Amino acid sequence: MPLEDLCAQYKGGLVFVSPVIGFGWCLVERDALSVRSADAEPPRPFHARVSEFHYFLGKIKAGSGIIEEQNHPLDKEWVAFCIRDRGKDMYDLTTKPGKYNLRIGSKKPRIKIDPENLPMPECMQFQSQCLSGLGYVAESATWIKAIAGK
Repeated sequence: MPLEDLCAQYKGGLVFVSPVIGFGWCLVERDALSVRSADAEPPRPFHARVSEFHYFLGKIKAGSGIIEEQNHPLDKEWVAFCIRDRGKDMYDLTTKPGKYNLRIGSKKPRIKIDPENLPMPECMQFQSQCLSGLGYVAESATWIKAIAGK
């Protein structure tokens, strides 16, 4: 389920994020006592600049960055992504882009990968509300169209 180690070269670079409907998108709101969610439309595709990758057992499992898409309603928001598949497949950002859990919010997320105690989407924690759903992350839209058929 991890990303190839070579993906670390994209730190500081742009990636293309293509949200998909999957199980649906929702707006998640947290406060001190509870978590609530409401259905939401998936956002339009966008580019994001990767600020960091997150590792678990020495392998890249997640990443985060800032959306850079002029005239996009989410421009300058934070995006966090983690691979959905818990299998042994290895993914990359070109020939084998994976499907990711995505979360988008206004402040930098805290990412804590703990597969024994947290479902993968919950490893990406925003302090306030965030959009949550599924999507592809790749070097460009071309790779997503060629490999994922999107």
